[in-house]
Amino acid sequence: GPTTWGYLFEGAVKFGIYEVLKPAVRRILVWLATVTSIACLNNKVLGFLICGGVSGVGASLMLCPMEALRIRLVSEPDFARGGGWVHGFLRMVKYEGVGGLWKGINAMMLKQVPYTVTKNVSFDFITTAAYLAVKGWGMAIDANMKILIPLVSAFTASVLSTVTSQPGDMLLSAVNAHEGDRTVWDFSREIREKEGLKGYFRGMRARFLHVGIIVTVQLLIYDIVKRLVGIAATGST
Repeated sequence: GPTTWGYLFEGAVKFGIYEVLKPAVRRILVWLATVTSIACLNNKVLGFLICGGVSGVGASLMLCPMEALRIRLVSEPDFARGGGWVHGFLRMVKYEGVGGLWKGINAMMLKQVPYTVTKNVSFDFITTAAYLAVKGWGMAIDANMKILIPLVSAFTASVLSTVTSQPGDMLLSAVNAHEGDRTVWDFSREIREKEGLKGYFRGMRARFLHVGIIVTVQLLIYDIVKRLVGIAATGST
């Protein structure tokens, strides 16, 4: 359905852009630091944050149409009855236009950019810290350790990314569950006036399980695939 295809393309774009950009952004930041004499630009964390932000934008553009359809099918079960999700997709285009598929793009950015930055960057740094700690303790990096470190790091990253993306997820659900011209900022104001800041984090406990499993498995597969294609395991260099 829309969830499978949406997250398939989103994941490919997100991790692909992130890995391709890392060396390029690193070189640019080193060059800028040299040219401008601003030493803080030569910063690994800054480079990872930039790569995570750009890949989050790319992922948002890919995922937005499928997520809009998924939320509509959940909020209106009869929307595509008898025709499947493809029928629902065509119906949305017919009545709302192609632009209707991207009407939640602002909310999607508010969800995906913090989510991607937190997930990818925290996974990079937690695995790096873990490998350094293990080496510092004089322990061998054996096959079991190469599974344990990414597993613990991926789980931690899943918790952090769930928290940072929750406000955006609330807004995205609100925007795509309703027809009309109300903007993400209208829904944001409504949540804030009714429930305050805690309103943005309603339902987060349920997302911990859902997102936690998805992100943990996703990051483990990402790390394994990197090794299979000859790229060093995340955080090991």
